[in-house]
Amino acid sequence: MSMNLKLDAHDLETIPVKICRVLREAIIKGEFQPGERLIQDELAKSLGVSRMPIREAIKQLEAEGYVTLEPHKGAVVREFSLKELEELYFLRSKFETLAVKESLKFINSNIIQKLEKLIEEMDQTKEISKFVELNIMFHNLLIKDCPWEKLNSFIKNLWTGFPQQTPHLLPDQIEVSKQEHKAMVEAIKNDDHQLVCDILEKHITRAGNQVLENIKNKE
Repeated sequence: MSMNLKLDAHDLETIPVKICRVLREAIIKGEFQPGERLIQDELAKSLGVSRMPIREAIKQLEAEGYVTLEPHKGAVVREFSLKELEELYFLRSKFETLAVKESLKFINSNIIQKLEKLIEEMDQTKEISKFVELNIMFHNLLIKDCPWEKLNSFIKNLWTGFPQQTPHLLPDQIEVSKQEHKAMVEAIKNDDHQLVCDILEKHITRAGNQVLENIKNKE
């Protein structure tokens, strides 16, 4: 088990949220291998906290699909299959495009300003974790006004866990992602909603293909 873990400063985060983020990133980066146990006592000692926030963080990781709770073993790191990831990104590319198409019917200058502000913050940050946070906010804002509740529920389920964290696996793709975000906002400002949908679908598909290629190269 990797013990190169530390809780850095994210002022708005509670201790369990910080621990969850640190463990999530360690799993994504491969510091914890599929099938490896997350031992609460060792994690608590390494991070300098009690077992209670560790327990809460592990429950969240289970909900997100990063770990499974097995009898006599406790929390075990789950393996994401290539087939599962391929399906996740394909569905995201289709569902989010539909949601954005509906959401853009209610677009206004306030939302555009918020999108531009998020882009500005993504340009300024040097932390991958912060970029991930801003990226999630950006995608959330794009589909915020979609009135189709079942579609929104499907997307939320697809977002749980791995797909939203891929910048940790693809740091060299962050600049490409930023440019695609800017192109989407520019298309919104030009009232070209079809172009926004096209860019978003390609944006998600590209990220998915890069993730799959990255994993295959490590095998």
